[in-house]
Amino acid sequence: MSFFDKLFRKGARSSAPTKAPAAGQEDVSSANNIPERYLPLAELHAQRQLLEIKITGTSRVYQSMILAIDVERGLLWLDDLFPQQLLLDAGDEITLRHHRNGEQLVVRAPIVAMGSTYDAIGFAIALPEFVYYMPRRNAPRFIVGHQSPLSVKIRTLGQEPSYGTLQDISTGGLRLIVAGNMLPYLRHGALLPMCEVDISDELQIRCRARICAFRIGRSPYRHTQISVEFIDMEEETRVALARFLRESQLSHSGLCAPETINSYAA
Repeated sequence: MSFFDKLFRKGARSSAPTKAPAAGQEDVSSANNIPERYLPLAELHAQRQLLEIKITGTSRVYQSMILAIDVERGLLWLDDLFPQQLLLDAGDEITLRHHRNGEQLVVRAPIVAMGSTYDAIGFAIALPEFVYYMPRRNAPRFIVGHQSPLSVKIRTLGQEPSYGTLQDISTGGLRLIVAGNMLPYLRHGALLPMCEVDISDELQIRCRARICAFRIGRSPYRHTQISVEFIDMEEETRVALARFLRESQLSHSGLCAPETINSYAA
């Protein structure tokens, strides 16, 4: 029997319905042999917490929970998705999220194996090197507004470049509006091979980006609002952008005072 057979069969037995622990008495004793960097996962496992799951390249949100943590083999075993997803397969990438008290835990990893292959439930993803909660609101953004003079150039995979106007920006990403309806070309988590904006003569952003959110707006005209996360911005550019925003030099372009918003990281 392969180690996957053993893993999944063991997980299938452990996933049988059990009595939930009393409030305040969640059993985390199983985490005693779990390295400290994985304790957040051990707590979620012990408390049978529902997790938000997204499949890279799709927009639908699913739910699952942790069935087993195999540190030795570097595997995190999750329950079958709800609602049921029949097209999931090994090699697909998922993003796991859990929110608590204004913080979020995010794990993005490929699926290593499907439980159905071993006559069991669930699926295994690669265990990340470490896991931690981070503030959801940790990047200062600077609002520019609909009268922004700054143009943003993006390109979705397989499409010609699109031009929009910058709405707000932080060191983690930006939000822009593009005239018309771009929803058919957008997917949550999708990669943008091009994201360009000239902040000033001395500061130009040229990098790839990942789509974090989008929606249709109707004022002051029909448009698509798109929030993106910077992917491979050079560190020198990021430092320069942070300094530029901190000094509020964009105020000459109609910039308002900074405020704290959600980080653009996924």
